[in-house]
Amino acid sequence: MSRARRRGATAQLLAVGRRASAGPARRRDPRRTVQTLCLVLTGVAAALLVWSVQTVHAVHEGRDARIASRIPVAAAPGVRPAAWWSESDDSWRERDFSVVYVEPAGPSAPLPPGLPRWPAPGEAFVSPALLDAMPSAATRYGGLAGTVSAEGLADAGELFVYVRPPSGVRIQGYGTTLGVTGFGAARPVDGPYFLSQSFDRPAGDLYWLLAPQLGLPVAVLLIVASRLGARQRDERLAVLYAIGAGRSVRARIAAGECVRPLGAGVLLGGVPLVAVTLTGVRLPLTGYEVSAADLAPLRWQFPLALALVWAALCLLFAALHLRVRPAGAGRPRPARRRPSAWPAVLCGIGGLAVVSGAAAGQAAGTRLFVLGTTLTLVGLPPLLGRASARVAVRLTGYGTGDPARLVGGRWAAAHPAVVARAGAALVVMLGLAAQALVLVTDLTDEARNATVLAERLDERLLEVRSAPADARARARFVAALGPGDRVLRVVPGGDPSGTGPPVLVGDCDDLAALGPMRSCPRGRAVPAQEVYRERTPRTEALRWMGFGPVHVRATGPAVRSAAVRSPSVWSPAVREQGREHGPFVVLTSGPEGRERAERAARATLPLPHVGVPGDENVIGGHARARQADWVLLVATAGFLLLAFTGAAGLLHAFLDRADELRPLAGYTSGVGFHLRVAWWGMGVPMACALGPAALVAGLLAGVNLGFLSPSGSSPLGLLGGGLAVALAVCAAATVGGGLLSAGFTHRWVPRGD
Repeated sequence: MSRARRRGATAQLLAVGRRASAGPARRRDPRRTVQTLCLVLTGVAAALLVWSVQTVHAVHEGRDARIASRIPVAAAPGVRPAAWWSESDDSWRERDFSVVYVEPAGPSAPLPPGLPRWPAPGEAFVSPALLDAMPSAATRYGGLAGTVSAEGLADAGELFVYVRPPSGVRIQGYGTTLGVTGFGAARPVDGPYFLSQSFDRPAGDLYWLLAPQLGLPVAVLLIVASRLGARQRDERLAVLYAIGAGRSVRARIAAGECVRPLGAGVLLGGVPLVAVTLTGVRLPLTGYEVSAADLAPLRWQFPLALALVWAALCLLFAALHLRVRPAGAGRPRPARRRPSAWPAVLCGIGGLAVVSGAAAGQAAGTRLFVLGTTLTLVGLPPLLGRASARVAVRLTGYGTGDPARLVGGRWAAAHPAVVARAGAALVVMLGLAAQALVLVTDLTDEARNATVLAERLDERLLEVRSAPADARARARFVAALGPGDRVLRVVPGGDPSGTGPPVLVGDCDDLAALGPMRSCPRGRAVPAQEVYRERTPRTEALRWMGFGPVHVRATGPAVRSAAVRSPSVWSPAVREQGREHGPFVVLTSGPEGRERAERAARATLPLPHVGVPGDENVIGGHARARQADWVLLVATAGFLLLAFTGAAGLLHAFLDRADELRPLAGYTSGVGFHLRVAWWGMGVPMACALGPAALVAGLLAGVNLGFLSPSGSSPLGLLGGGLAVALAVCAAATVGGGLLSAGFTHRWVPRGD
């Protein structure tokens, strides 16, 4: 056969499949409408999945390129640097970000990416996101010279600062300072460059997140759509098989049924996403902004991928029909007399694993708990289907005078598997999403304690570290603080050998501000627990400053500046070793104390860091907890797709039996009877299944919160919202089932009786 004739035969076979599924009789069949909508939704979901995968790749490529362009190129030994570069850090609301100090060594020094000019001494360029989120950034780092442009930022939401140290403050000569000849690496290098926490997860993590949350709904949608209208399709394919049609013929006829609906779905989902590549988008829940510049490659890649996706979906749909099924194989079957025991066994094993994991705790207990939760949720839908069938039997028992209640309830009682399949994906997805929310937002013990400490300190006690500074710089820092601020100093090696524990020095009044004292330790250093009568948040903060147990020594009724800046407070051995550098402990007064300390440190000290003790634990814990927003974002899309899938399967199963209502429809008028049948046949069983499912998911999450993840976020909002969405979708399916069955059955007219 020539290629032209073969192409013509393929077109004819596709047309046969299209006409067989969309002929005049099928066009009036509401089941065909449900199947078409399911195929369209499959195309939309596939387009969203492909766009998401391509967007992750494009955004990470753009981020990596911009980060690589601002990495400093260190000067080789013997080569004169063009500029000096050093990275520090700062934090805002549990978010850490980079503060980069730059200083040109000559007039021809190359500019860092994103800067229109070199900042003057004491000036700073701030990222727009940081300036919007923290207005005090306009003065915290010096004079505001402008904002960093998009070329110098990893993404639009990055918090980032370029600072040139003020006159009199040098950054050269320190171990963290680099002499650089320019900026830009061939590729991103491994190293402690830039603390960007707008989103710092690798692309592989997002791929693993998208695969189950969006890929699984696409597969389920396609399989469900392939079995909708299974009775008529199986009959057609069986006839073709009987007359000798091969697999290729049957596949092309089956593909003709889905070509147009899948194409419409791919276009319906793809056109808005193509428009997004021109404008950019801010993702909900996470607030992450995807720029149009990063999405530019998708303007031609995504349309090409849509064509491939459409072809792949059609081939997969055809492949699902290569095996000839007996007629009626896809129809719901009545419940067996002896239902299988595996769901109850699975739930029992899962329940034991949940209890054992909660009792064991630690990492092994958490893994056992997650395994038990998964087993319980997998075995739960069949049990809920059987329970809803029993409820339907009770509701349609003796004394039932409503025919709609009798018909709908008996239909639900005879088809528990339909309810189980409709609620299975919803139950599993909702339960696992609740567990993921609790586990991801849980903080470690250190982060939990540091969070409580930070709340009690309320930024009234700060730790100020810097590169080694001389006495004049320390004096300027103390003088720049407010009149009500108290300053203490931690010095290393308080004993004559200079190797003892660190010593907190200050006058008695400033030391007493930490907590009630037994006596003021004059003359020698005394352990802190012997000095203070009780533990207060301020004394506890000393343990979180990274220098271990501390001793305390008073310097007498001297001026506070002398107490913290004079080298005489250290032993001769310490001064000889040059280790007289130590952090300040600043007790602020008033709500603006943190900002005063920040401005004072950055105006007088080299490479300063100001923070609350323990904030590194808080920042790390909350950065991990923010990943829950990404989990919820993707899970929400997957949950909605599965909700529509379950509703479509339930609705089609109900309409598949709607022709049995035709004799009764001859004695009724209007749609009230059909709506009541749909209510008792679909609405009540699904409500009886989803309600207990949400309770079980909430109980499992409560066990997780109570025993394994005590600081995790409450999943009540997620469970309540998911249950409301599921009930709304099922209610829409119930109403749609009543309306469609009414139009389907009222066309029947009894003849010849």
